[in-house]
Amino acid sequence: MNHQWKLLAGIALCALLGGCGNKTTGKACLGADNDSLVEGMQEQCKAGDTVATKHPAYFCDFHYAVAYNGYNSAICIYSGAQKPERTTEKS
Repeated sequence: MNHQWKLLAGIALCALLGGCGNKTTGKACLGADNDSLVEGMQEQCKAGDTVATKHPAYFCDFHYAVAYNGYNSAICIYSGAQKPERTTEKS
């Protein structure tokens, strides 16, 4: 992934949402190299952080905008956990 694009998009999304009186943290949880996906960082990221993910339906809070890129991944506000409706097996 383009490191600079992802970092800039995350910062722009944080800045856009930062002044809205919302529950975002204003932090980008992208790992030390700014190239990590939330899939491997769930213990480090908090609800409200801006994250990158390959599976937005599992991790994104859809009350906020989701930015997609050409690498088939997204930058969004982390919901805090995987969505239970996506991870539980239906009988």
